[in-house]
Amino acid sequence: MSETPGKRRRPSLLTGAAIAVALICGGGLAYLFLSDGRLAGEPVVRFALAPEAAPAPAPAPADKLLRTGTPDDQPAAPATPPAASDEADASKPTPDEQSLLDASKGANGDDAESGDAADGGVKILGAESISGAPGSSDPVTALLALRPVPDPALVEQGRQGPLPIIAKNGRKAWKVYARPLPKGLPAGPRIALVVGGMGISDSATSHAIETLPPEVTLSFAPYGAHLQDWIGKARDAGHEVLLELPMEPFGYPQNDPGPYTLLTSLQPAENISRLEWLLSRFAGYAGVMNYQGARFTSSPTALSPILAALKARGLMYVDNGASQRSLAPKLAGDANLPIAVGTRMIDPVQNPDIIVQSFTALEGAAKQSGIAVGVATGFPVTVDQMTAWTKTLKDKGIVLVPVSAAAAETKSN
Repeated sequence: MSETPGKRRRPSLLTGAAIAVALICGGGLAYLFLSDGRLAGEPVVRFALAPEAAPAPAPAPADKLLRTGTPDDQPAAPATPPAASDEADASKPTPDEQSLLDASKGANGDDAESGDAADGGVKILGAESISGAPGSSDPVTALLALRPVPDPALVEQGRQGPLPIIAKNGRKAWKVYARPLPKGLPAGPRIALVVGGMGISDSATSHAIETLPPEVTLSFAPYGAHLQDWIGKARDAGHEVLLELPMEPFGYPQNDPGPYTLLTSLQPAENISRLEWLLSRFAGYAGVMNYQGARFTSSPTALSPILAALKARGLMYVDNGASQRSLAPKLAGDANLPIAVGTRMIDPVQNPDIIVQSFTALEGAAKQSGIAVGVATGFPVTVDQMTAWTKTLKDKGIVLVPVSAAAAETKSN
């Protein structure tokens, strides 16, 4: 039996539809298996990105910015040579500062016994001092500061504390602990200044140390507290120091300089015992200066043993010049003891006009005799007036020197 044409076409249509469905389903399955499963069914767009730059480090905390060196929570940057600039030249010592540095080497002594020869006679501010902080890299600060004290070769342990002695090689405290003079000082008149009464008032002592130029010598009373700390601070600021010896004035005991005062009524041995107590209050002074003592310094019997003891310990003596009866200049000369004598008391009263007159008189005395010594107390008004006046000396052709230089000029020893 034969089939009609329409019937023959139906199976072909069905077959074609089945094939089309199979192709569609197969293509969908192939897409799902061959594509990225995480992004299947989602449009995918890919960009070629340049490598990401490393993020900039976060700024250091404020407290670390105040410190020197690399913050401890960040790696150190590779070292690179500094660029040449004027700032680099600014860190170099001036010719005057270099002269002081050269003078400091050896001027404070280079004895191996002292254990300080490696520092070249100059102490970096803070190094081996009270604070124990790392040394300063500032050349000006380094030049101002004096070497730490005491020098082991210049001290012995007494019954009541450390006492100065002459080193085995002959070095003496009055030279080792003195502030060295820079080389090439201009010729002309010189003035030395001593400010006494240090160590009693903390505020006044701190003000004097921080305000006065380093050439000014500071004299400390033996009755202050924490004296060795003050000595370290004074020398860090460049000041050589003296110890004040209380001596009997006229009118004693109504006018009493305090305990351990050296008295004309005592036997020499008892005065020497008192002297040793006074000398043991701190270490590092270049010499001593009398506190009052008009009666004591007028007695050769009382004064001579004291001056002999000071010479035996390698110290210098500064007579404050307040008493015209003082025999110290003559007796010290006889004993070959280095001595400086005060030319004028700068502030007998706390009056700015009187202080200015004293400065004018000192200038005249220095021009007349070559050197003059002014002695003052550490009152703030005196310190401020003195600081301002010393700034005028260079233009007047006058050189400011420590009192040890005056003693050296007076008596070569």
